[in-house]
Parts: sequence; C-alpha cells; structure tokens
Amino acid sequence: MNTTKILSIFIFLSFLCDSYAQDFDTQLEKLAEGLAKRIESKGKAKIAVWGFFTENGERTALGNYLTEDFSVYLTNFGDNFEVIDRNHLNVLLKEHKLNADGYIDENTAKELGKIVAVDVVITGTYTVLNSIIKVRAKALDTETALQFAANMGNLPINDNIASYLGISVNGGNTTNRGFNTPLSSKETINNPETVDSKCSKENFGNVCFYNTTSTKIVLRAKHFRQDEGSSVNMTDIFIDPGETKCMYKIKNRTLSFYIVKWDIFQKELNGGLYKLHQDPTAKYLLDKGELKVETCTSKTYTIK
Repeated sequence: MNTTKILSIFIFLSFLCDSYAQDFDTQLEKLAEGLAKRIESKGKAKIAVWGFFTENGERTALGNYLTEDFSVYLTNFGDNFEVIDRNHLNVLLKEHKLNADGYIDENTAKELGKIVAVDVVITGTYTVLNSIIKVRAKALDTETALQFAANMGNLPINDNIASYLGISVNGGNTTNRGFNTPLSSKETINNPETVDSKCSKENFGNVCFYNTTSTKIVLRAKHFRQDEGSSVNMTDIFIDPGETKCMYKIKNRTLSFYIVKWDIFQKELNGGLYKLHQDPTAKYLLDKGELKVETCTSKTYTIK
C-alpha cells in the first residue's frame, strides 16, 4: 500500500472520528434550526427558552446543558426574532417569584408574556436511552399558552456526553438515565421489571436495603409514598445480617435514610428512633444518606 493511500485512509478515519464526536452538537443544532423556522413562519419576534427537563419535570445538569446550547443555536438561526438571555430571564423569574424548576404551566407562560414581553416560550423534555438522548422541543404562544410548533431529535451519546452523565456508552452497570448523579459504590439498580406496572403513569419506584454487616440493624427512611399524597412518611425497617428488605411504590423524590445498630437502638435510644433524623452530630448512626428514587426502577443500597 503506497503512502498516498495510507494518508487517504488516515484522513478518512479522522473525519469519521470528528463527525462522531460532533454528532451530538450537530443534531441539537438541527433541532434548534427546525424549530426556529417554524417560529419565524408564525411571525414571532421575541423568544424565551424556559428549559429542558426530564419526563418527570425535574431540572438536572444535563437539562441545563441542553438549555444553554439550544439557546445559542436558536439565537444563531433567529434572523427575524431575538432570544432573551437566560441569565436575564432567571433574574426576572426571581423578581416576580416564578418557579422555573419544572414544566411551565399555562398561567406561568402567560405571566412571562406580560412581564418579559415575549411572544414565545420554548420548553422541552428529554429521555436518556441506551445510545441516544431523545429530545422534544415545544414552542408555546404566551397569549394562549397553546403549543403551536414542535420538533424532536435523537442526540447520539458520544464519549464526552457519556463521561458528563457518568454512564457507559451503549449501556453499563452505572447507567443513571440522565440524572447526572453517578451511583455510589453502595448503590445498584436491579430487577426494574419487578416494579408495579403503574409506575410510569404514577412516577414511583422501589428501594431495597441489603445488610452485609454481622449485626442486626434498624433503618429509618424519610420518604414520599405514591399512594399517600404529598405528605412526608417515616418507615422503620429491622434488617438481620445478610437480609434484604424493600420499600415499594416510593414516589419519584429523594429518600433520606438513617441506620443504627440493633444494640445501640436498644441501649442508647431506648427503642425510639425519633433522634436518628434530628441528631446533627449523628453520634448514634452507623450510616446515613440519600437515594434518588427513579421511576420504574428498583434500587438496592448495600449496608457495609
């Protein structure tokens, strides 16, 4: 093989690598371009990007990443409209005490139209799949709060994005589906198929605790149950060595847990657990922490 052919192959392979690395950005840019054309066709002049959220309405680091880049791309394609700077929008939201932590509702959309004088609010959702991030962008008219334009795209997960998410490309044991909170060494995802079939509609998951210590432990969990409204619940669990116990239908929120050894529970706490989540010094605790309950997911925390 001569030098010219070798050089040609090298250039071609380099081009493929660069294309793959940039494909995520390219697809997001195309998504913004498609929506920009639809907005311009309606004669809209002033745009605010509300943000991208998970399907459950949660704001995450990945959502912020998508929002920032999408805003830049949208601005570049806005020959006949202008995009409000996100930092300026955040200031206005705080001044008028508007919540930007999740989906935008009809009243907030109309309120934005008044206080910021925008014609359109852009919002969207995303889903992290095995090798792509599915993104849906929607344009809402601030007068009616009705959706008048939308676009959807699949963004390939390249090495940089996978690293940002804390996941492995094409799957892996540390996949966290875009919450940008890599699993700790004590946390695993297992048997999601065991979660109740209503989990997707009602946004709940399961949480289990595996006791690998040589002593019986007592665990108090502070959480929200899907079937008990929005009130905070306390659940006490007694787990023998080598035993696993689970909590079911836990709402997609953060669960806090506090763990004490059985002998401490009997001698020091006199059989009462109320001190566990109120003691700032944690002098009684064997372990404590928080778990992100994910929709339709069964998680196990290993007590070591």
